[in-house]
Amino acid sequence: MSEAYWQAKIWGLLHDPGLKALSHSQDLGREGQWEILRCMQGWQSPKDGSAVGSLNRTWLDHVGLCDLIASASDRSTIGRLAPQYSAISYQENGLQIHHLLSGKAQKLQICQWHERLQQGKRKEFLEQKELEVLNSIKDWDNPSQVHWWLWRCYPDLLAKDTPEVYLLPAETRLPDTSLWSHTSITSALAGGLAGYYRQKEDYPAKGQSFTRSRPHLVVFTFSPVQELVKASRKMRDFWAGSWLLHYLSAKVCWELAKKYGADTLLYPCLYQQPLIDHWLLEEYPEFSQWIEEPTPQQLLTAGFPNVIVMILPNNGKQGDEIKDNPIYAATQYAKQVLEKEWQELGTKSLEFLQNMNPAWKEINPHTWDDWLKSQWQTYWTALPIGNLETELTQSPRKDNEYKQWCDSQNDFTNLKENLALFETNEAEFLKAVFGLLDKETETDSKGYSRQPNLNVGSWWGSIFDRLRYNLTAVKNARTWSMPTAFGPRSTISGIGSVVHPIYDETKPDWATEGQTKKFWSERRNLGLFDGIEELNATEVVKRVLHRILPKILDIKDLSLTYPDLSSGVAGWLKQAEITGDQEAIKYYQTACQEICDRFDWVKKITENKNKNSWGIPWINKHYPKLPNPRLLNAGWLIEDENFTPQDELEKKAELAKLRDTITKHFPPGKNPTDWYVLAAGDGDSMSEWLKGSKLKEYREYIPQELQEKIDGFPDEIKQPVSEFLKVNKRMGPATHSALSRSLLDFANQLVPYLTESRYAGRLIYCGGDDILAYTNLWEWDSWLWDIRQCFKGQEDPGNEFVSQGDYWQIREQRNKVLPNRPLFTLGSAATISFGIVIAHHSIPLAIALENLWSAEEEAKEHYCLTNNEKYQKDAVQVRAIYGNGNILKATAKFDVFNCWRNLVEYAQQHKEIDWSIFERAAEIWLQHPAPQQAIRQWTKAFCERRNVFKKDSGDRDIFATKLSDLLSNLFIYNSTNEQRDREIRNWLKLAAFVKRNRQI
Repeated sequence: MSEAYWQAKIWGLLHDPGLKALSHSQDLGREGQWEILRCMQGWQSPKDGSAVGSLNRTWLDHVGLCDLIASASDRSTIGRLAPQYSAISYQENGLQIHHLLSGKAQKLQICQWHERLQQGKRKEFLEQKELEVLNSIKDWDNPSQVHWWLWRCYPDLLAKDTPEVYLLPAETRLPDTSLWSHTSITSALAGGLAGYYRQKEDYPAKGQSFTRSRPHLVVFTFSPVQELVKASRKMRDFWAGSWLLHYLSAKVCWELAKKYGADTLLYPCLYQQPLIDHWLLEEYPEFSQWIEEPTPQQLLTAGFPNVIVMILPNNGKQGDEIKDNPIYAATQYAKQVLEKEWQELGTKSLEFLQNMNPAWKEINPHTWDDWLKSQWQTYWTALPIGNLETELTQSPRKDNEYKQWCDSQNDFTNLKENLALFETNEAEFLKAVFGLLDKETETDSKGYSRQPNLNVGSWWGSIFDRLRYNLTAVKNARTWSMPTAFGPRSTISGIGSVVHPIYDETKPDWATEGQTKKFWSERRNLGLFDGIEELNATEVVKRVLHRILPKILDIKDLSLTYPDLSSGVAGWLKQAEITGDQEAIKYYQTACQEICDRFDWVKKITENKNKNSWGIPWINKHYPKLPNPRLLNAGWLIEDENFTPQDELEKKAELAKLRDTITKHFPPGKNPTDWYVLAAGDGDSMSEWLKGSKLKEYREYIPQELQEKIDGFPDEIKQPVSEFLKVNKRMGPATHSALSRSLLDFANQLVPYLTESRYAGRLIYCGGDDILAYTNLWEWDSWLWDIRQCFKGQEDPGNEFVSQGDYWQIREQRNKVLPNRPLFTLGSAATISFGIVIAHHSIPLAIALENLWSAEEEAKEHYCLTNNEKYQKDAVQVRAIYGNGNILKATAKFDVFNCWRNLVEYAQQHKEIDWSIFERAAEIWLQHPAPQQAIRQWTKAFCERRNVFKKDSGDRDIFATKLSDLLSNLFIYNSTNEQRDREIRNWLKLAAFVKRNRQI
């Protein structure tokens, strides 16, 4: 492949120097030092119009538009102000940066270099720092490898001793986006404008005419997803379903990134992604001096979504022109990679099973190969960035052409009337800027008159929104169908034929229930399968996944693959450690030891390292030798002994003895394995954020220094600028890239830390704003509140992080788990909704998962009325599923939930407060509800009648206040009397449930 594509992208990464934001205002126009790179020989800067070389000047100018399109959300507006009266540079007070969503401000100082930056020769100092880093790769010949290094390693090395460098803004006058996000999207657009050709001769030579490539937004996805995860009987299946989707998506992203560049992947962002780093180190082992090999814990946590958004060139091809069109080639390649990787997983799984049991060599290929081949349905669609019938840019000086051009872009993105861009204050601002510059040019030939035209990047948010709608239309037109199942179907999902051998060569697809039951109950199948269940091919791959992981990722330690449904005991033990109750931990060890001593087959199970693993990072770190809590659950433990159906009588006898032994230590209702807890959360209205409709006015994102400078602007522009700043900020390309990259802080750093270090849980999946986690009965409420506060960048309930400008930064610098820099949160204006399921151990996992996603959906639908306006989302629904199938359902806004949490926590800290007090409160409220204005009197009277508070009026008053806060907030956030009374009863019953079952 020709170098020109990669050279254009490298220039995109280095068109701005890495430390640009620290430069003096007169040096802001300098470029990065790409000239020292051997692989860039023959390249000319598109910004240098006087450069002479072999490259086509018109083509270079076309590629050079990448910077302006990437900056369209700011440079079509703030960036057009003349530097002589608007420039902001790094001074004694540092820089002010703003959160890219909420607009909250914080001060940024480069501590290590701050004093040096106040001295002379700043430009030389900054260039030397950049050069020190670039020197290590200047002699590399492979431009693809250099691009990978610049994209992945360059920011890390510049920030090695100065972590604040990660937050340096691309535009100091609108400092809401980091330089690294800006240069990444600029590089992607440079490739989209340059075109992707295999031969050097395909790129235009000097003076040669050519067809201009246009960058497109491309989205690729595959399904089914939720159905694959839901079809789970064990936690092993649940984890494997999530991880398989993650792995397949990551593989597709990796292969596309190798071919077109990592920057082309707008979502998910590949930067510092564990799987991508793992494969990058395999591809380029020399990168190991700059990139650490991800830990097994990181590699085994899912985080890639099934939706992939890219920026690709079309090589000037339009419509149905498929030949030499990278858009079509990339989407077909993505489909091939998905199918190839899936088939390889199937092959490895089958090979493992055949080695375990030769009977698997005789299975019917229709039930295996044919099913796996039909597992995935892929979809894709693409949209050009801007109307293809118009130019990418247009000057406002040409009034008629400018208006027609804007109308074309607004029509293309379906923006009508008041939603159309450049129709109101923004249009007046642009006219004023261009008019003022014309005047300056007449009197001062050196005036700042070179003003870039308006460009299509301004419509980015609307183009992306239309892309989503187009993808939905493509999905609705799908023709996917599953293979016909001639025999028994899966006992887990009810979908697809169970895997079975061929019993009759004349009718190979037919099998009776008795035949398949015999095959699945073979003793050699036991261990992976329990002899009762019968699975389709996809479910078999999920079940076998943990056994073939060493071949996939060369991971030898599989102790953190997945938690057991009984692993919630970790929460009980962690609380015992916090309260100093060492007796509880010893009691647990004693009980487990007695069970092992009495049953030889149990002892053999505990000696198996994989079966003894908890799958909980906190346990692995603090109590790695504690026996697995499956020992306390007779039903789950008996499955591990691999009894066949023929051993039914022996199995029943052992089960009875096992239950008797466990009951001596943990009677029914007091066993810490009785309940398991799952959580599913999703950011609210993220599509609205991506469209830009939730962003604030521009004045919320500019630094205070610029606000003050506006007062000194020329009269002709002061008023238009002030009016323009009242316009809502748009979601431009650089802002979108920054959001995608910043989400990694939340998903890959903060959520794993809170779930697995602060609490004794296990993160199953976290991709951006989407969370799936295993937690426990003792910690789920505190964990949930911490995650919500972290999502919004509020004060940390655990006081480990400092919250500033909607970023979280760890207080303890010796913490080696997290980087010592501000970590992005979604900000105070964002919200998230959660579904929580607390299920009795006898409830099948599939039923719990069905309820989990239903709870999340109903949480998002929950609303309250304020001033006749409906406020949805920002809520949680908790479902407690009892062993008899009854479900206690409680739904509330998070503000209400926090009141409930405080009430339960207070009761938990005072053992004399029995759970029955909550049940009694629910009963009395049902009989004698109070009006809102009388709630304090009601709670006071209720507490005065409780014997538990007779001796201590202080505790009584505190409890009454917390109960009053809960009831008052339930009044505020529920719209009807019926809904309010129902939720009051249910939250009080849930409090009783939690208090009662936490007592072991």
